[in-house]
Amino acid sequence: MTPDLHTNAEAVDKARILILEDERITSDHLRRLLTRPGYEIVGIAATGVAAVEQLEDADPDLVLADIGLPGQIDGVEVAARVRNDYDIPVFLTAFSDPETIRRARVPQPYGFIVKPFSEEELHATLEIALQQSELRRRHADEALATTNILTNTKEELRAVTARLFRVQDEERTQIARDLHDDINHQVALLQVAIETLWQKLSPEFRTRHRADLDRILTDLDSLSRHSRDISHRLHPSILDDLGLAAALRSLAEAFEERSNIPARFIVRTVPERFSREISLAVYRIAQEALHNITKHAGDNATVTIALETRGGQLELTIRDSGVGFSPERLSSPNGLGLKSMAERAELVGGNLAVDSVPGHGTRLHIRIPLETECSKEDDTPLSS
Repeated sequence: MTPDLHTNAEAVDKARILILEDERITSDHLRRLLTRPGYEIVGIAATGVAAVEQLEDADPDLVLADIGLPGQIDGVEVAARVRNDYDIPVFLTAFSDPETIRRARVPQPYGFIVKPFSEEELHATLEIALQQSELRRRHADEALATTNILTNTKEELRAVTARLFRVQDEERTQIARDLHDDINHQVALLQVAIETLWQKLSPEFRTRHRADLDRILTDLDSLSRHSRDISHRLHPSILDDLGLAAALRSLAEAFEERSNIPARFIVRTVPERFSREISLAVYRIAQEALHNITKHAGDNATVTIALETRGGQLELTIRDSGVGFSPERLSSPNGLGLKSMAERAELVGGNLAVDSVPGHGTRLHIRIPLETECSKEDDTPLSS
């Protein structure tokens, strides 16, 4: 059944076709056949070179090319350039020898129209090609729009994550200050008040309850130390005062004291200062990693923390000799806090990698690119 040639007339009226045909009689015949139903002929080229020259200015919707154009650039070569450079559908208008046919399949033309062809066959075939091309372009536009939406969403999520981390750190800083300036101060005043009251008590009472007083004062001193420790973990002032290397060394020492897990800190060729964002990100990642080690590494584990700059990048490696874990846990929703660590690294332009084998410990490694002024390495010898 022959398709209705007036179907989708609006699309036909707007279709612009470039004809590549070296035989004048054939090209004139094609022009007449195509202009009758409303196609616009934007050009006729007799050679491949002429066709390539016309393509950009003609801006066709479809190219109808004779497979056997004479010259260095034949119809197959023109078809390849059209599909690669302009993404325009191409029809080849004659079969040729087997080798040429094989070459013709490479640019993936929309099809072949075998000479001689009927008017109905030509119109129906070209209209189907144009509709397919329009659908393909719509799908491509939709895919591009979806990609842009996903990209924008990802950027928005990154911005939200950055704000959440910033608010979290600001809250931690405020709580740390409250602990240091308020609670610690109140504990100190309470110690003074108890000791003052103690002096007012009778000697007999003091003798009888001396052990009670010592226990109370010991508990208050322990409360004060725990408060300072929490304050330090919430907001490591040493990070601002002495820099990242000193803060990580202090973190390793505090970790070893609290957990009884031996921890070695190594630093090499590290500048004294990094940006506040990088320093805080690396410190928080190290904090979370050591927290994971405390919970999951098991007995008899040891830890090595290495900080260095190499090739314009800051690198932090944390290894433990603990029980390790299976790769499946990396993709777990709980993720051992790895998602949060990875997000912190990404927010400063870095990346995080974790390797672990059950029974053979875990290695966490982050790389963060440094600005030029932060990439200048000194000659500090390896220390631990």
